[in-house]
Amino acid sequence: MTKIDLDNLNEESIYKLFNVDGHESEALSDSYLELFEILGRDGMLKLFKYFRGDKINCPMHLYRSDYIADLVEQTTDRRERAKIARAGGYTIKFIDGILSKRRNECEADEE
Repeated sequence: MTKIDLDNLNEESIYKLFNVDGHESEALSDSYLELFEILGRDGMLKLFKYFRGDKINCPMHLYRSDYIADLVEQTTDRRERAKIARAGGYTIKFIDGILSKRRNECEADEE
């Protein structure tokens, strides 16, 4: 093993210094091994660098409901609206509720 320069440490240099390439299953903790398998080395190291020690919550929906509502609002075809909502992970009933709430707020602001 070479001498460790504590002034110039980063995740990638330590990974190389510890000779982890090809030995991930022995070297990495279980959570990071799983991230390595899903995201690859660079993605796993990036998550480690920016989020280590944090608990990450991954919501069920990738897209904001307001964003999907904006897309749904652009078409009048009921089936297309439902397809857009479903593709975004929402029901059309939920998205229609958001649009209805917006209309009610606009009407209240106009009074």
